[in-house]
Amino acid sequence: MSFSHSAESAPAGIAHTEVLVLKFRSQSPQQEEPLLANTVIGVNSNFRGTLMVSGTLRIDGEFEGDILNCERLEVGEHGIMRADVEVKEALICGRVYGNIRALGSIEMKSGARIEGDVAALTVAMEQGVRFTGRCTMLETGADATMEIGVGLRR
Repeated sequence: MSFSHSAESAPAGIAHTEVLVLKFRSQSPQQEEPLLANTVIGVNSNFRGTLMVSGTLRIDGEFEGDILNCERLEVGEHGIMRADVEVKEALICGRVYGNIRALGSIEMKSGARIEGDVAALTVAMEQGVRFTGRCTMLETGADATMEIGVGLRR
């Protein structure tokens, strides 16, 4: 916000008028820096097995198995994941066959396909997502941590 002050000149004998103009600068929305994935399964890559990931896992290829200790999961536009997983937050742009439990948020972008149950404090689903399963909204972080691993196995 900035202030602009101007005085208009008036003919002799008439008081001059001061105009105070208040201008608001458009504030650019603060862009959160995207978290860089420290583990990536790239396009045209396939992995079967158990992954222990500290931090962010991004799947742009194909993954089938178990994911342990992962804080953030990102399934890219071309990614395919066949697994049940528990994370702090998830961003799904590709295909998921399995259950996702997020102690924070799950965000499903247009074009994503999810076949499985999701449970999270916050669930965001864009128009154009194909979702087959149940959605459970967790009430608080404390409730979420007490229920870890309950009800996600098929």
